Amino acid sequence: MGEIAHDQVLAWAQELLVAQSLGELAGIVARVPGAGDERPVGVLVMADPGHELRHLMYGGDDGPASGAGPVFVESLIGVAPQCAALHAPWSGEFRAADHALLLPGVASLRHLLMLPLRRGVQLVGVFCVGSRGAPPALAGLEPHWIEHVAIVLAATLERLFDRARLLRSGMTDPFTGWNSRRYLQVRLREELARCRRHGSAATCLVVDVDHLQLINERHGLPAGDRALRELGSRIESQVRSSDSTAHLGSDEFAVLLPSTSAEMAVPLAERIHAAVRAAPVELAPGIVEAISVSIGIASVPGVAEEDGKAAADQWLAEAEAALHRAKRSGGDRHELSSAAGTSAAGR
Repeated sequence: MGEIAHDQVLAWAQELLVAQSLGELAGIVARVPGAGDERPVGVLVMADPGHELRHLMYGGDDGPASGAGPVFVESLIGVAPQCAALHAPWSGEFRAADHALLLPGVASLRHLLMLPLRRGVQLVGVFCVGSRGAPPALAGLEPHWIEHVAIVLAATLERLFDRARLLRSGMTDPFTGWNSRRYLQVRLREELARCRRHGSAATCLVVDVDHLQLINERHGLPAGDRALRELGSRIESQVRSSDSTAHLGSDEFAVLLPSTSAEMAVPLAERIHAAVRAAPVELAPGIVEAISVSIGIASVPGVAEEDGKAAADQWLAEAEAALHRAKRSGGDRHELSSAAGTSAAGR
């Protein structure tokens, strides 16, 4: 077994301890120390039955580079039954039948080190270090050194996930109770990443109340607010549970449709139009008025994979540009983004 200096482990653990983002931490974990020419493989496996941690990891601007982040699983025991009895670091022979799901896509491993990561007494993750030659150099350290690495890593993960939760606070628009623009931007980036991984489609709709300013002028701002809330309710009545909705501010709403092309989204736009036209809105006691909406539709844009924020911004901008064309054409209609290679309109 190759030797590894304690000060090398200390320096690496110090990097873990002071990491400022989940993306930075993922990069440090991937550089787990080795001995000589040995390049061990370090993978974090996190229990995430509600998908909260995955969204926190990949939903912000500081997420890891593609392929560099943790493996999120419904159940650690479901992935590796050995986790049920993992009360202390374990080192031994890598057995594909038992361990392959802990290091997906990594081939030809011979040895494995597993460090349990705990929050109190609860096992929340496992740090796996695999090697193709000699046992991982970290496995040759005294037990208290290995325990120190596990404690530092668990504490840092908890700190950074808590930080990410704070950054994602304010994801709800207090006026409508809908998700906010910030939430939508996070979801657009998540959906872009999913589309690129699987080669699938997704579409964003932006819905705007026609002539809301006239309603405000005639009947007052409370009447306009009532129209917006009613519009939100009618949009929600038409979308699927798998779709994401957001209030973008002012009189704009958005719907994100996973696994849906722009052309496939047209029937939803038509259903929203029909729901809005179905009955006038009661703006105040004794005051009812028909409202209509304009809708812009845009599918996933073709932007470099590494530029997720720019791609998400462009995607939303293309949907809003299609919306503005619909409004310029008189409103009460929908338009497909010309950037998607298709231009269509409907009433």
